[in-house]
Amino acid sequence: MGRSWKYVAAWLGVTITAVTVTWFGVRLGVAPTLTADPLVAIDANRRYTELRFGDAEPTVAVTTPAPVPTTTAAEPTVSPSRTKAPATTRPATSAAPSATRTPTPSPTVDRRPRYRVPADGGSIVVAYSSTRVDVVDADPAPGYVASAARRSDTVIVVRLATFGHASVITAYWNGGPAAQVMEDYGA
Repeated sequence: MGRSWKYVAAWLGVTITAVTVTWFGVRLGVAPTLTADPLVAIDANRRYTELRFGDAEPTVAVTTPAPVPTTTAAEPTVSPSRTKAPATTRPATSAAPSATRTPTPSPTVDRRPRYRVPADGGSIVVAYSSTRVDVVDADPAPGYVASAARRSDTVIVVRLATFGHASVITAYWNGGPAAQVMEDYGA
């Protein structure tokens, strides 16, 4: 009877090993092709960081600009009289038209929230809204050069690059302000 337990234990060990090897083979080799998941290649020279800022677009109190005072000449008042003065005509002269001061609109203040996005190659300051994303300031690290490219009104890409390294910052609006920082050490 002792021998039969040895055979059962050996059979059970081999069966568990075979099932485990098969399970890993199907899970890692066959499953991605069946589920259409793309293969993920890991690049040792790159590092990705996803940043989210605050909630959706903050509410900003709407203020109206202060009216600009204008100067106008006082018009003479006419008092009624019983006699009518004769109308006089002036000869046409080539005098310059009178200069009137028109009110100039005050510059609008950008009230969009601004966020600093740090990277290894420096940092940028981005102004966000649901309709537009703009780079307000770029502060590259010493030896780095900053360049920007607009992909759409709500997506802008800034590259802070030097020999052997590049920090690529993609600032975008996706239900709220966000940015992705990609560090490429093989550039």
